[in-house]
Parts: sequence; C-alpha cells; structure tokens
Amino acid sequence: MKKLLSSLIGLILFSSILQAQGFPDVYNYPTQNTMTGGIGITWIDDQPYTTLTLAPEFALGKFGVGIYLQLLMDNENNFKLREDEYKGGAGYLRAVRYVRYGHKYDPLYVRAGTLILSSLGNGFLMWNYTNASNYDKRKWGLAFDVDLGKVGFESVVNNLGRLELVGGNLYLRPFRFVNPDMVLLKNLRFYGTYVFDNEFASWEEQGRFKKLNAWGAGVDLVFIDLPVFKSGVYYDYGKFNDFGSGQAVGINAIFPEFIGLFGLSAKFEKRWNGDQFIPSFFGPLYERDREIDPFGFEQSAIMALQNSRKSEGYFGQLAGHVINKVRLIGNFQRLNGIPQSGIMHLEALAPDLIPRFELSAFYDKRGIDTFKDARTLDNQSLLAVDVGYRLNFFLVVSTVYYWYWVKEVDEFGNVEYRPVERIEPRISISYKF
Repeated sequence: MKKLLSSLIGLILFSSILQAQGFPDVYNYPTQNTMTGGIGITWIDDQPYTTLTLAPEFALGKFGVGIYLQLLMDNENNFKLREDEYKGGAGYLRAVRYVRYGHKYDPLYVRAGTLILSSLGNGFLMWNYTNASNYDKRKWGLAFDVDLGKVGFESVVNNLGRLELVGGNLYLRPFRFVNPDMVLLKNLRFYGTYVFDNEFASWEEQGRFKKLNAWGAGVDLVFIDLPVFKSGVYYDYGKFNDFGSGQAVGINAIFPEFIGLFGLSAKFEKRWNGDQFIPSFFGPLYERDREIDPFGFEQSAIMALQNSRKSEGYFGQLAGHVINKVRLIGNFQRLNGIPQSGIMHLEALAPDLIPRFELSAFYDKRGIDTFKDARTLDNQSLLAVDVGYRLNFFLVVSTVYYWYWVKEVDEFGNVEYRPVERIEPRISISYKF
C-alpha cells in the first residue's frame, strides 16, 4: 500500500510539470469556492415537495470537491422524505457530487462521482457521456487520464459499485521516442479504444443481460501548435462485436485565447456508418437507453443499434467563451437521408454577465428532424435551467427547472419510461470565496 501511494504521489508530481497535450477545453469551466444551501419548494409532476439543499463546492489548486445533498419532503404526505434519488447504486454517496484533481486534457486528470462531458479519443465511440442522465439514479463513477507526452491513456467507469460500463483509450506518439524536437511529427498520435457494457440488455433473450463490446483505432495529428492557434486532423475506425462498423475523418481548430476577448474551438467530422453501427453510441443519453427494455420500447439502445442501416453523416461543434463572462457550447450530428436522426447538445453558463444574475442551462435532444423537434420536450430530452438573482453577498433567489426521465414498475410488473418535469423555486445561501 505504501509503495502504491508513493507511486501515485510521484505520478502527480511528475505530471504536474508536463505541458498539457492535445486540444484543451476552451469552454473553460470556472473553479472557485462556493457555499450554497437553502430551502424551497419543488414540483415533481405537479406534486409539491419542501426541499432542504446543501451544495458547497471547494477548489484548492488542482483539487476540487462538489457536494449536493438535497432532502425532499412530501407536502401532501406528512412531509415524508422522498428517497427515490438515494435508492440503489451509490445510495447517499450521491450527495458527494464529485471529487477531482485537474481538468480534462490536463496531464493528470481524476474525477470520481458524477461524470460530465466524458469522451475517449476524438469521441467516435464515447462522446460527452454522463452517468447522471437519470437525475434520480445518479451513479458514482470514475474518469482517470494520464498524459506522459510519449504515451498516455484515458479511462471512464460509469459505476464503481458495479463496473457496468467501462471504457479506455491508450495512445502513443512514436516520433517523440525518435526525436522529440521534430516540429510536426512529434504530435502524431496513434490510439486504440475499447468500451464494454457488462449489463446491456440481451439482443438474443428477453429479460437477460449480455456483454456489449466495442473497439476502435485511430490516428490524429496536431499540425499547427501555436500559443494563439491550434489545429489538427484525425481518422477513426470503430466496431461493435456482433454488430457493424464505421469510420470518420475530422478536423479541429482552436483559438485558446484572443487578447482576453474570447476563446473558441470548432470541430467538423464526416462519417461513414455501416449497417448496425452508431457513432458516439456511448453518449449523453446512453444511461437512459441502456435501462430500457429492448422489446418494450422502440427507442432502446439495442433496437437503435440493430435497426441502424448503412449511411453517411456529419458532426459539428462550436464551443468557447466571450470575455470570460459567457461560456457556450453547441453541437449537432445527423445522418443524410435518415429521418429523425438529428442529435443536439447545447450548454450555456453566465455566472456574472448581468450584475446580480446567475444563469446556467444545458439541453440534450435526440430524434430531431425539424426545428420543431429540436424545441419539443419529450422522452428523448434532457433539460436543466437555473436562473438566480443575488440579493446580497450571501443570499440568492433562484428557480431551477429540470426535464428528465424515470423508470417505473407498477404492481403487475409492467415497466413504464416517462419524462418528468421538476421545478424548484428557492432561497439559498450562496457565498463565493
């Protein structure tokens, strides 16, 4: 144990002196210490609950901890405690939202708890995955990345208690072994990706689970690597065992910072999908899909994979910040000639754009064919909006709106998957230090 601990400490110290490799995240989440808590009212499907919330967030150097402990008491049932979000899985450990060291694309990045925007490689198999798409069934997972310059790896585990979904990406920059001073080829990177789900609904026998395996290989090259601009190209191949395969080429471009006015990243990818292959399959709505009975709901993950046909498509993304006051990210993917194949992700954060107002929101939507589909909330949507007004240096009046989904089983064993609306007006203590 002492040897393992000393090795880990050495790895942290060694990694901290390395340059960050690849494409940094210009979305630029702020890191600060906040103490938040309060009392309010929450409506879940028109059912009122009194809420007590404690949600501090601490950042010290590269270390960070986020807590989110919320107690909901049923106003129409003698203030009985609602325990749905603490049943199963990690239980009350979910109150610890995350513990982290560093940020994604740092030489060393570790995050345990709720995972957000988790990707492997260039995202062809796993992209923007979260283990908390079902608000009531949040899990305790792990993201662990190490970049040593010549070699490195990324890893994601959705649930440390059960090891259901596990993914890894191992990469190598071979020319850094030969001549680290080579201007262009030193950034050439080869990588291999493997993802498996131990508890995927069986495509052969109803009511049983089967292991789903996916693997991929790729290469990328950062051919412009300047302090003010970075750009690179990449190629990816992916394959699902027992199913199909696909490939993609793409380009990234980043302005990390432009005289303090903005940071911007752009990505465009062209895709060629074979029969029974879906790119970025392990994505933001995957946790929702994997729990759905494949024989009882047409939008289950296995039904989507089995029914997908050979196609071509594209993926595009823009992300960045404006004067460090507004942080935005948006991406969209679609298959040519395939109805309702559009998938969109939007996120915005403006903690101090307007004096006293604090704004944040994210939105994931699938099954898009028209603009109306993009703005329609249904069981293929995830939405959270938080609008707050700071009364003084420690009091905030806010309203939070959630749209998510739940799995319910009635007394006859019938399973229903339905969307849920949740509204939380509240008065909170929020102090930044």
